[in-house]
Amino acid sequence: MTVYHRDLNFKLAMPGRDGAILLSMSSDAPERVSFPCDYPIKVMVRVEDGVRSHVDAIVERHAGPLDLAAVTERPSAQGNFLGITYVIRATGQDQIAQLFAALKLCPQVMLVL
Repeated sequence: MTVYHRDLNFKLAMPGRDGAILLSMSSDAPERVSFPCDYPIKVMVRVEDGVRSHVDAIVERHAGPLDLAAVTERPSAQGNFLGITYVIRATGQDQIAQLFAALKLCPQVMLVL
């Protein structure tokens, strides 16, 4: 699965069969991500009381302390959903995979990119 992140102008790819996480600038061939690196993660959640702090805690458990000033939010047009973008300091593929898995277990999380 590949996702284009319009704000950062690159494509993110989920870990492949060999476990590699790929990064592609524009239309060039994908390149392997070198760790450690700054890695953006977007989480779409249902708006509920306490959901932001719950998701923040999951991200901090896997990525360490967050710079909350660097975390961005964008509500949906109807206000039912919230997009939260984190930029973590990723140390490896396993860290990212474990973070994605933990976020997907949260009932309010609709999508993780």
